[in-house]
Amino acid sequence: MTRPPVYDIVHTVGEGSILEIVLNRPDVHHAIDGESADILAELWRRYWEDDGLWVAILRSEGDKAFCAGADLKGLESLASLSSGTNIPDDRRQGPMGGTRIVQGKPVITASQGYTYAGGLELFCHGHIRIAEPAATFSVACRRWGVPLVDGGTVYLPRLLGWGTALPLIITGQRISTERAMQIGLVWEVVPPGQSRERALHMARQLCELPQDCLRADLASAIHGFDLPIEEALRLEAKNTLPVMHSESTRRGVQNFLDGGRFWFE
Repeated sequence: MTRPPVYDIVHTVGEGSILEIVLNRPDVHHAIDGESADILAELWRRYWEDDGLWVAILRSEGDKAFCAGADLKGLESLASLSSGTNIPDDRRQGPMGGTRIVQGKPVITASQGYTYAGGLELFCHGHIRIAEPAATFSVACRRWGVPLVDGGTVYLPRLLGWGTALPLIITGQRISTERAMQIGLVWEVVPPGQSRERALHMARQLCELPQDCLRADLASAIHGFDLPIEEALRLEAKNTLPVMHSESTRRGVQNFLDGGRFWFE
């Protein structure tokens, strides 16, 4: 059976589940067209809404590319998606599909090859970003006059700082996995062919952690990043004080008292 251009696999782990999203257009290095963007948008909305989905993974088939960006043969259809007329303002689709949703649960992105233009933007939506040695990264759309419209100008400066992000954005220069690791674009480099298994291993471990605390701290880090320090501290308190009375924290503390120990690997 032929798989669609983007498909998903759900893995149940304990009380939660992992949503594995897979790009599947290897003949065009997983470039995103209108159909792919629609599927991605639906999957990202599903992850955002479904409290039973605890971790998401975004990866692609094959060993050549993560995503080469937008399929320029269908640029007009992609451009029309950016208006988001049928989706509330904070959940607009974006040309690459669901890229204007700020996820409040962990997202892992895994690259094994070309990670260019909109593909780099998709990669940056990962809270944890892993890559294989052959991966390369570039704002390659700089060459064709196509702007970053799926979060690139938002996430790159926040992840890397202006001093590193601006040269990438302005020049479109390609960088290696080694260089991406040095500047903080990549969190971990894994052996060739191992990015999917590593992402799944990470996701399974995340499902073992108390979720209320994890999500509250993630929200404080994301939404407090550009606030004045006193406002950020107030936001942190607002997000985390209710967690202290949550069932997941109660169980986590009891697990510690019972001798349980867990280190993320």
